[in-house]
Amino acid sequence: MAQMDIELVSAFCFQNQSLCNSIAFCFFSKKFSRRRYAYTMFRTACARKPDILVRWDIMFQLEVTPMPEQQQKKTILVVVAHADDMEFMAAGTIARFIDELGYDVYEYILTDNSKGSYRLSSEELVRVSAEEARAAGDILGLKEVRLEGYVDGDLADIPVNVLRGKIMSMIREVRADIVMSWDPFAPYEEHPDHRRVATATLEAAHFGGSPLFYPDHEYKPYQTSELYWFAKVPANAALFVDISATIDKKIKALLAHDCQMALTVDMLAREAEILGIDVPMLKNPDADTRAQLIEMGIRNHFGAVGEKAGFAFAEQFRYERIGMIEEILGLPARGSDFD
Repeated sequence: MAQMDIELVSAFCFQNQSLCNSIAFCFFSKKFSRRRYAYTMFRTACARKPDILVRWDIMFQLEVTPMPEQQQKKTILVVVAHADDMEFMAAGTIARFIDELGYDVYEYILTDNSKGSYRLSSEELVRVSAEEARAAGDILGLKEVRLEGYVDGDLADIPVNVLRGKIMSMIREVRADIVMSWDPFAPYEEHPDHRRVATATLEAAHFGGSPLFYPDHEYKPYQTSELYWFAKVPANAALFVDISATIDKKIKALLAHDCQMALTVDMLAREAEILGIDVPMLKNPDADTRAQLIEMGIRNHFGAVGEKAGFAFAEQFRYERIGMIEEILGLPARGSDFD
């Protein structure tokens, strides 16, 4: 760049520091050598503005220095109350994280799922639901499905600080960059297990990097940076993830939870009976009929969600970033992997 150009850029920079930031990003190319040249040019242009120089030195380290390849891969922890929560709310997005981005995903299920059936005993249900949860995890490609084993429906009896500690320990163990769970601020959530998991997960994710929280943990503190909260209520949704390419895998993973799909259909049959609605498919359905009903419901629901965002199918979340580095340095706010 000619000396005259440098002088012009310098004049603009001195008049407006925010404009200086904007101009600089125009010079950031994919080639590191060009970005290094842009950095040198701006240091020269701003030589008499030490406050700008400090900002540029910081920004250059954050935005220009190439990150090691291993730091670009993220780890995700999904914290749920029940074995099929993740598949219902986020399996399409999870499939994209794994298949497209190569991220490692872990699932942490806090209850034993012992109350979710009209057909099986609690003892049978605990065993079967655990097997089905791991089968669904295999379909999606999860690294691990871990079950904590608290009694289904009774999580509200467990102190929040106990659950927070267990979730935080798992965050630190797998070094979770992204945490997904039920939304702690969602209105109208009827299930006490969902509400308890949400609150404990919120606290664990925000303070997992603080060394004085649970200093006796086996694993070192680790700070989660992104949160995907399940948007069960559409009004909470701020992020829509296109799952058109992964809807089939979502359905397959969900159908692996056969005992829970049987429960879902049984609940529908009871509702139809109470309301006096005649639905032949709900009368003593076999496994194939149950699968058809579940697939129909999933495609209808997530098709309606997708329609809001211009997708064939979508899942919805409230997305949150932890931290304030961009605001402090005046950098553009980072978005999700799907923005």
